[in-house]
Amino acid sequence: MSITRTSGRLPLVVGAAALAVAVVTGCSSDPGTAPDKPAITAHESATSPGAAPTAVPTLTTSGSPAFGSPSSTPTGPPIPTGAALRALLPTAATLPAGWTIKGNGNQNDTGTYVVDDPVAPMLPQEPCTQMRLAGTILSQDFKASGTMEEVYDGENMVQVYLAAYHPGDAAKLLGEIRAYTERCKSFTGKGMDGKPVPLTVTQQAVPGLGDEALDMRKVPQGPYHSEEIVVTRVGDRLLFLSGDDILGRLPNLMQLAVPLSKSVK
Repeated sequence: MSITRTSGRLPLVVGAAALAVAVVTGCSSDPGTAPDKPAITAHESATSPGAAPTAVPTLTTSGSPAFGSPSSTPTGPPIPTGAALRALLPTAATLPAGWTIKGNGNQNDTGTYVVDDPVAPMLPQEPCTQMRLAGTILSQDFKASGTMEEVYDGENMVQVYLAAYHPGDAAKLLGEIRAYTERCKSFTGKGMDGKPVPLTVTQQAVPGLGDEALDMRKVPQGPYHSEEIVVTRVGDRLLFLSGDDILGRLPNLMQLAVPLSKSVK
């Protein structure tokens, strides 16, 4: 039986700039997105099993490709490709009790190469009003490769995203996310009716999870749904688990984060 993700909670408006970094086709707090599909990057859109090749949108920053270039001269420890990272995603057999996965979980990855020259970071300049916790938006800066899928805590969908980075870049990006959260801890967005909606963004360190971890929540005032993301750094990899309370409660992200942080090394 399919589940329609609707409730009395309403989505907030998030502008087009937030969608420029990733091709978003997934369930989110944004209007106009199709349900039960993951948010994917341009590279990932062509690597889903059975999917036909499609045109890939690109952005240009100071003459560089939007998503960098494939690595031709690896240095230091090898960085896993998106295809290799996919093998580390949870399966029906490894999910906690009460969690499920539908089919292959709409898995996607960035293919069989890694990005050698990621573009300049964009998150430090990202407006607070474009903040979106679900999907891959927060993972983009410095990213070398990545993979994602959808799992369910009961009826609540959770997006699992695992990304690999060049040495030091995962810690650098987690610092960016902390700074973004602090900069945007209180701001005013817009509801679907155009009325102003005050929002509060909180962050809390999660001791003992991976090398370091952050639990981030975006909570609007009024009948709008909240979002949560747990970001865990394990060496030069970042694990992103995100969900919302559109069905009345937030998923138990920590229940999944603890075992996954041990298996994605």
